Amino acid sequence: MSSLKDIEKRYFEKLFGMSSGYVLDFTNATFGEFFRRYNVNIHGPKYRTFGTSKAKKLRAFWESESDQLVGTVLSEMLGSYQANCELNGQSVNRSNEKRAHILRRFPNL
Repeated sequence: MSSLKDIEKRYFEKLFGMSSGYVLDFTNATFGEFFRRYNVNIHGPKYRTFGTSKAKKLRAFWESESDQLVGTVLSEMLGSYQANCELNGQSVNRSNEKRAHILRRFPNL
């Protein structure tokens, strides 16, 4: 179980647009591909604790995995967010620094 605090989760939920059930611009296929890089079957029953949307699966992932794995995945997702902003001519959310600060406390990042 990761030590990600509720307030920290809120920062990432807002940034990734999770209130709609989505996560960034991932489709079901690309979400699965992303997690396969970490040997995680995000569409498997383990991550359907809260439901089947990508956002609910990510929340279950946060609850069930180690700080190291959660930190690594969040760091790469944060990089994806930044790249999407740059490629689409959008500004990066100002609270991005807060998220980077949160990730610094995770091991091996």
